Amino acid sequence: RRQMRERIYKALITKYNAQIEEALLKIDLLLERDAKWAVAVIDKLLGEVADTEAKMAKLRQFYGTN
Repeated sequence: RRQMRERIYKALITKYNAQIEEALLKIDLLLERDAKWAVAVIDKLLGEVADTEAKMAKLRQFYGTN
């Protein structure tokens, strides 16, 4: 049971890190463009990063050791 819990924990951390990296990459790409709509999209992506970081923090708080 403990091994399964650790695997789930690691899988979620990996998923959250990938989501954060994807959002940050999209932001980098948007910053290379000079589009008026980019501000709203970047704001949305930063919200996604913040939400994912909050999920990861709670996961670590309640179930993790690192």
